[in-house]
Amino acid sequence: MGTALAEIRTKGWNALVKELGHSGATRFILLYEKGEGDYTKERKKLLKGLTIEHIVEEMKKRKRRTSR
Repeated sequence: MGTALAEIRTKGWNALVKELGHSGATRFILLYEKGEGDYTKERKKLLKGLTIEHIVEEMKKRKRRTSR
C-alpha cells in the first residue's frame, strides 16, 4: 500500500518549509490552493512549539546566508 495522503502532505509541507521557510512555504501553497478549513486552527497546529527565540534565530541565520 502507498503512502497515506496525510503523510504525503506533511512531508511535502516540511520540505517546503525547509527550503523556503514558513512564510515562503505558505505563499507557495496559496498559489495552488483555493483555501478551505479554519486557517487559525491550522496555523496554531503548524506553529505549535515554536518560540519567538527560535523564529528570531532562524531569521538571523537566513539574514547571514543572504548577506554573503
